[in-house]
Amino acid sequence: MEKKLVRFTSYFTCIFSLFVCAAVWVLPTIRQRVEAFSAGIIEDRRAREERYALLEKMSGLEILDYNTQKVQEKAEKVQAAEERGEIEAVDEVIVITHQMQLEMPKGTKPSKVQIAQKYVDQKIEISIPGADENYMYDYQLLGKTDDIKSLDYFSGSDGGSIVLTMDKVVEVQSSYDQDYLYLDFFSPKELYDRVVVVDAGHGGRAPGAVSGDKYEKDITLAIVQQIKALFDEAKDPTIRVYYTRLDDSNPDFSNRVGLANNSGADLFVSVHINSVKGSTDVEGIEVMYDELAADTAFDTKDFAQICLDEEVKALGAKKRRVVAGNKIYIIRNSNAPVALVEVGFMNNPTELARLLDTSYQKKAAEGIYNALIKSLDQLDELDKKEKK
Repeated sequence: MEKKLVRFTSYFTCIFSLFVCAAVWVLPTIRQRVEAFSAGIIEDRRAREERYALLEKMSGLEILDYNTQKVQEKAEKVQAAEERGEIEAVDEVIVITHQMQLEMPKGTKPSKVQIAQKYVDQKIEISIPGADENYMYDYQLLGKTDDIKSLDYFSGSDGGSIVLTMDKVVEVQSSYDQDYLYLDFFSPKELYDRVVVVDAGHGGRAPGAVSGDKYEKDITLAIVQQIKALFDEAKDPTIRVYYTRLDDSNPDFSNRVGLANNSGADLFVSVHINSVKGSTDVEGIEVMYDELAADTAFDTKDFAQICLDEEVKALGAKKRRVVAGNKIYIIRNSNAPVALVEVGFMNNPTELARLLDTSYQKKAAEGIYNALIKSLDQLDELDKKEKK
């Protein structure tokens, strides 16, 4: 018994001695590691606070430029080190390959991001699930494009939204990988042969001509929606059509004509319904044009005449005339050939009844659609002649 006790004591003493020796050797290392880890946390927190303090003073565009500059500086530094043959551990270098790159919040798939374009306002809204109020400070927003006028960020309970205001109409093409959403911006003419802008007159609190409880804004919208249906059915990939409104909204005049000018439109047509006080028997189709515009091979008067001819043919309505319309804001400010089509007269009860009929509205849409296609064909012929 005594031998076993002595043996156990000896074993215990040896094991304890080994433990003490190991502790004497390991504990300082553990302490150093703990201290280094704590120092790292403190340093990261300090760096984050400094970044917040710096970025809070910047606009969205300034943050974009700042992040991009820092990433480019790091890439240049690493490249220089590689050229010198230096061997050192470096963090992964971010390469900017698109006009904009948005790092996703942890746990957010880039495929879940929604991109909405509001062409008449020249705005792009990027909705990012999982993005909180500090998204702009915590994640990389990179890129460079001269087309952005402003960049704003808004956060809510469902995530955050980046709103880009562009200085012209652009089309967005997106792609993504595991961590980033990539955006590139193209002018419409880079993607399409022809661009058309269709405007439904009035809208919202601007009813236009009124007859009882019937509003011009509703009839013009119905006709334009029918025009859209015709273009959608045709599915011509060479033509891009923009609409100033497809609901009961009322874009500013500057935004309506701005959509045409800033998209490089080839044609701009605005749909209206006429009205004359003191007369209930006036009827027919009129089309306004810019009488002060330059006289070219195909100009606003040529376009207006085609609209008048095609609309009369489609509706069987009375043919009136093309009318000087430079006094109208959207007409005198349009860079493209412009025509303002007055489809009929609301103060004429008989014509109003036709204008309210869905089948008549569809015929009106067909007339304007045919005028647009015929005018685009003439522009194509002129281009071919110029190239010869």
